[in-house]
Amino acid sequence: MINQITTLPSGLRVAADTMKDVETVSVGVFVNTGSRHEIPEINGISHFLEHMAFKGTKKRSARQIAEEFEGIGGHINAYTSKERTVYYAKVLKQHAEFAVEFLSDILQNSTFDVGELEKERGVILQEIAMTNDTPDDIVFDYFQEAAYPDQALGRSILGPVKNIKKFNRDHFSDYIGKQYNYDNMAVVAAGAIKQDDLVKWSKKYFTKLGSNKIKTPQLGKYSGGEFKKKKKLEQVNLVMGFKGLSYMDPNYYSAQILAMILGGGMSSRLFQEVRENRGLAYSIYAFNYNHQDSGLFGIYAGTTPDKANELISATRDEIKKICEKISDKELQRVKTQFSASLLMAKESTSTRMQKLGSDILALGKIQSSEEIMKKISAVKKSNVTDLAQKIFTGKSTFAAIGEVNKIVSL
Repeated sequence: MINQITTLPSGLRVAADTMKDVETVSVGVFVNTGSRHEIPEINGISHFLEHMAFKGTKKRSARQIAEEFEGIGGHINAYTSKERTVYYAKVLKQHAEFAVEFLSDILQNSTFDVGELEKERGVILQEIAMTNDTPDDIVFDYFQEAAYPDQALGRSILGPVKNIKKFNRDHFSDYIGKQYNYDNMAVVAAGAIKQDDLVKWSKKYFTKLGSNKIKTPQLGKYSGGEFKKKKKLEQVNLVMGFKGLSYMDPNYYSAQILAMILGGGMSSRLFQEVRENRGLAYSIYAFNYNHQDSGLFGIYAGTTPDKANELISATRDEIKKICEKISDKELQRVKTQFSASLLMAKESTSTRMQKLGSDILALGKIQSSEEIMKKISAVKKSNVTDLAQKIFTGKSTFAAIGEVNKIVSL
């Protein structure tokens, strides 16, 4: 059961999804800031700051942070994306208030100890090195940069090495002052917790940040383009894509259905044709990345260099076919998949908490599963084919890493 969003005098939004017959609570603090809010000189700071939140506060050392949470059998983590930073915890219901207090402490009272900062700097540099050595990860950074050149949406979440090496306490304090404001945040929870309790605890513990409006990020301007990086690898990892839709677009669910029919599972067209029928790839799938004002529709595949051009040709053929026709069976199958995933998500406190926070930051409201299913059910075959024609006739983006010398583009 989801109550309405409660907005505190500070501007902080609070909402709980109360679940009967569960013993746990998932709590999250969603901050509406990420790599697209960074100028080039501080690219990577959102992610670095997320790491530093666990490295000591005015009342807890880094070791205490680790020991206290594990001492109650809880789990705590965080992540950074293009548009938001999220800190979250899962605990037994009797520790719900502790989780709220704990999250408020690491967000509001981090000390940015110099010693801890240097150690975490090393950790992030290792993370960047690991990503650079993982072709099926780094190819997505190349793809995003080719689609959105010379702008925030095209830059890496991890940031460049030169920035990571220079960040100091002042950088973090300044960024928190500008971006970590209550108008820009939401505290949400799902599980064995009541709205009134979450509101009470949020009022009690979230008291030290400001409420200033943040600067609107640079608009995403899709350009499209091509990036190929030659590297001695057994496989070529490639991403092919086009301008997609924002999550505010009324055709959002048509795009989701298009992605699933084209490459959303074992029964999808690309999986069946490219992998099952031709044996050209172990992994191939379509995806639909959505931002507030833009989006990317793409296809990822990994294959050997001698099979890459055949794979690209087969992908072109499937793109052409889906612009012409989809079947009743395909549409119904995907709608059933959506329905099943929504029902399964209802059993997870973590998934429901994530949805609640995302809804508040992205939409400014809470969208029920019933509302989503109504929108999905309303999608017609013509909506999907019309959208496919619109997307796939636009300028393409292509990124590849590996033995790319003889590879054609999409």
